[in-house]
Amino acid sequence: MARSEEDREDLMREATAMVRRGEYVAPQEVEAVTIGYRSSGALSIFFGQDPVYQFNDAGQFRRGYIDGELLKAESGRLVRMRRERDDQKTTLVSTSMSDVDQAEVIVKIEWRLSEFAESIEEGETTCTAIIPEDADVAAEFLVWWRERQMSIDVAAAPNVVAPS
Repeated sequence: MARSEEDREDLMREATAMVRRGEYVAPQEVEAVTIGYRSSGALSIFFGQDPVYQFNDAGQFRRGYIDGELLKAESGRLVRMRRERDDQKTTLVSTSMSDVDQAEVIVKIEWRLSEFAESIEEGETTCTAIIPEDADVAAEFLVWWRERQMSIDVAAAPNVVAPS
């Protein structure tokens, strides 16, 4: 995840797994928003360094970084991932979220995406970088968001490609 202004530039330049990507300035956002699509259609949205939302090719939330926490999807549930370090090693510890906590996270994601979509629809966003030059990832995001009826489902796994 981006750690500085230069890292955001690297995201646009080096995030080659996102074959279509764009960086946008929106009035309600402090940092630039980067929208990226993999060749499979899987979407990632970076609101600066935090939050980051990543979806699989079926449009389901698969993992993210929200309020300083790593989250991943597991069997349709959200799991918090925490690093525990000692002198010898680093261990990733998983903790399943309660129904209430998961619902709160999903509502936050839906609200943030709705606000961003509205700023695009109102013509309030400015594209500062785009790859490839003929891509319109903002319009692609609006179609994606409408197809989901502005509702987020949690994936069965954190994979880019949804299990069949």
